Amino acid sequence: MEVEGLSVHYLGYEDWVLDSVDLTHLHGQVTAVIGPSGCGKTTLVRALCGLVPHCLPSEYAGSLRLAGTEVADATVSFLATHVAYVGQNPDASVVTRTVHDDVAFPLQNLCLPRSEITARVEESLRTVGLLGRVWDDPWQLSGGQRQRLAVAVALAMRPQLLVLDEPTSVIDATGRDGFYRLVSAMAEEGTGVIVIDHDLDPVLPVVDQVLALDARGRTIALGTPREVFTGHRQELEDVGVWMPRALRRVPRPTDAEPPLTCAEAGITLPVLADLCSPDGVRYLERGEDGWHETAAIDTVAPTARPVGAGADGGASGGASAPDGGAPDGGAPDGGTGGGTGEGTGAPGRDGARVELVDMEVPGRSPAVSMRLGGGELVALVGPNGAGKSSLLSALAGLVPLTATRARVHGRQVRRGRHLVGYVFQNPEHQFVATTVRKELEVGGTPAGRVDQLLEQFHLTSHADQHPLTLSGGQARRLSVATMVSEDRDVIVLDEPTYGQDRANTVELMGFIEQLRAQGRTVIMATHDLELAQEHCTHVVALPQPAGAGRAGDPVRPAGGDPGAPAAGGVAVPPRPQPRRGLLTGLNPLTLFVAVVPVIVMLFALKDHRVNLAVLVTASVLMTAARAPRTRTLVSVLGSWAVTGLMLWIFGNGLRSGPETQVYDMGSAVAAGTGIGAMVSLVLLSGISTDAEALIRTLTATFRMPYRIGSAGTAATAFIARFHGDLTVLRTARALRGVGRAWGPAAPVVRWTGSILPLMILAIQHAERVALSMDSRAFGAHRGRTELRDEPWRRRDWAVVACTWLVTAITWRTVG
Repeated sequence: MEVEGLSVHYLGYEDWVLDSVDLTHLHGQVTAVIGPSGCGKTTLVRALCGLVPHCLPSEYAGSLRLAGTEVADATVSFLATHVAYVGQNPDASVVTRTVHDDVAFPLQNLCLPRSEITARVEESLRTVGLLGRVWDDPWQLSGGQRQRLAVAVALAMRPQLLVLDEPTSVIDATGRDGFYRLVSAMAEEGTGVIVIDHDLDPVLPVVDQVLALDARGRTIALGTPREVFTGHRQELEDVGVWMPRALRRVPRPTDAEPPLTCAEAGITLPVLADLCSPDGVRYLERGEDGWHETAAIDTVAPTARPVGAGADGGASGGASAPDGGAPDGGAPDGGTGGGTGEGTGAPGRDGARVELVDMEVPGRSPAVSMRLGGGELVALVGPNGAGKSSLLSALAGLVPLTATRARVHGRQVRRGRHLVGYVFQNPEHQFVATTVRKELEVGGTPAGRVDQLLEQFHLTSHADQHPLTLSGGQARRLSVATMVSEDRDVIVLDEPTYGQDRANTVELMGFIEQLRAQGRTVIMATHDLELAQEHCTHVVALPQPAGAGRAGDPVRPAGGDPGAPAAGGVAVPPRPQPRRGLLTGLNPLTLFVAVVPVIVMLFALKDHRVNLAVLVTASVLMTAARAPRTRTLVSVLGSWAVTGLMLWIFGNGLRSGPETQVYDMGSAVAAGTGIGAMVSLVLLSGISTDAEALIRTLTATFRMPYRIGSAGTAATAFIARFHGDLTVLRTARALRGVGRAWGPAAPVVRWTGSILPLMILAIQHAERVALSMDSRAFGAHRGRTELRDEPWRRRDWAVVACTWLVTAITWRTVG
């Protein structure tokens, strides 16, 4: 890769990004790009992999050559076979409905043989520790696991150049270390790697050169890590770049050459194994002599003792009350009942502001216990998928929970009751107003206080800007400011510092420290173990979830048996099969072709007896199809509900008069039952049809362009995200108290208020997914490899022939 005088201009914007950047990156070399947030690092890597100018409306000045070919002149196939890209947003990388198909997507676009696709998918998923989740929906994974999935996609493409934009921002410490060991191995085998990461210490030993940019995208330095970090230290610190840990311990330059890597400085970084136990939840507390394990966290009564200090010692998995006493006898909290409400600031029993005994989210988190009186900063740490976000969501009243006791301000915690302030991992989800100023005014914050918060969080110049147009760092600051403005006594934060540069991280932690100093209780989930040990008063360490893979599992040799597990790995789970039903095994189009003449017959005969016979037959067949229960109930009951509604409409003379009637539908009974029968046939034709199987049939059998089919597949995956976003947006409005004054109509107010931000988020997400697809060889060839066939078999002909024959006999007999 040769870059000369690169500057990028996004069409529709006045300013250019980057300022004549030069870079030469060689085969097998690792280059790190560093700089403050907003300096253009992401734009640079998007240009390196061809998204600029091929996919984004943009142009560039200067020269950008990949393997001797100017990127602006390169084809999609050329780019896809040379470079792979992993973006910083794991949600944007999901383009299909299973983990397996997401990894296979670019390989299918490259028209690789099925056997090779299968081998590469299994190898890359085993490498990142997701082979056990191969058939899961990507939206069932945690954010860190989805980031591992994005990495697996890039690995499966086996690129000559791997471009990584903050690839470990939401990956736990163990996964991060394993990932960078993999990067090192790939570089040794000849793969070039360009990486953006705010924390370079894990990869610094294998970095060959560093490109440092200032806030305006100008080059500060380009050279070896030692040349850049020691020779330009003051400039880098001034723009807010994280320095290597070894240099942070050297306050001033010395004549002696300072250590650069952690190994050279003798620094041992904390790892999850130091904090987390496979046997259950561990509780740690900061004391005058440092950190020690305690049986439980209790800041109300000073009776909690370190593990081993007495007869009650031993790590607690949340099995007993934090104060050692018995539960109060209340029924377990959980379910979905309860109304909304705010914390009053009054403490609960014995002065406890937060009191949890065996609180867990079934199937998603272990049980935890703690009792907090105020002024604490508690960190939830653990591997990806351990349940950190689930526990915070349960405490905020967003998901169902079970507990012996779970109270905030003496009130039971349950789904639908929002007693704490909640800062989402994605700050875009919690914004409820159209400007930054209005966002801070939610809840009746006085104008003077709003101005003070705008100044404190450096948002004054953005006061009239829509929150969804802020940069990542600005949005994160606003999300914390909203909780400060509402004077919440208990605040929970989900990964508040992920993806932030040094300046933003220091600033955010300063704000959080101020909240704690004011006596508020702050609980945050974080992957940054150093940050937790430096700032927090307590740590709750969650164990590895049962059955989870390891991010650092070794790569299986390319020539090995694709179905055999590697050392320490897991076997490949079989593809889940749908429940066998009467219609199982038919081509997705069979029933549609079969029912077309039946629908024509219903139009022609207008006989209520035939209509009712079709309704009953379709209902029986839908039941015999053994589709998912909800789909079956909706289809069967929906058909009869439509029939009843139509009978009522036509029976009450609501049809058009003879003078405007274009088509005679017969009697009221015939018209009502006819429409119901046609609806039942339409539902029957699709009740057992998988959307992806239908798309495969259309592309393979009817030669529909595969790009249209792939877009349809991405759209079906997007529906799950779309529904989830709507739920989160409505919940965020409930958390912020929006619509409370409307009483029973509050849900309607929240639903309507979610439409505009949902549309904005949907457009943004669609754009990001489109970029992900473009970076995965989408459109590289006219066709692609389909992993499964949907043939038209003899049974399909038999079903169609029998249905048409019965239709013809009925038509002749009744007509």
